[in-house]
Amino acid sequence: MSSELNQIASWSLRWRIFLSGTLCLVAAIAAAKPFDANVDLQTEQRYQLALEAQAARDYRTMLEQLRQAATEGHPEAQEMLGMVLLTGPTLYGPAVKADRCEARTWMLRAAGQGSETARVQLAFLNRLRSAPSGKIACG
Repeated sequence: MSSELNQIASWSLRWRIFLSGTLCLVAAIAAAKPFDANVDLQTEQRYQLALEAQAARDYRTMLEQLRQAATEGHPEAQEMLGMVLLTGPTLYGPAVKADRCEARTWMLRAAGQGSETARVQLAFLNRLRSAPSGKIACG
């Protein structure tokens, strides 16, 4: 009787291990879908992709992801985009053109969401902005 119980317990254990392994394999296959560029990303994900692109020195991708995240209202992306547009090719090479007026627009949006850094940069930008008389520096 004891050997029969041991045999049943052994088969039960093997069956559970087999089922666990199968479930893990199915879960791994379901999670391992190839990345599709058309997938809707969350704003925070776009911002993180921009940071990754910056670390990889892929400034064109960084700028694209920052613009999308900033347009969707991400305050850190707005602030960073403003800073990137202020420095332009000085830090980011020819892939990023400096544009103080667009930088000001993004800093205004970030400051409107509570960014202290953006407020300081706006004060700096307002001191630097000069235009020939009769012309508006940023339209």
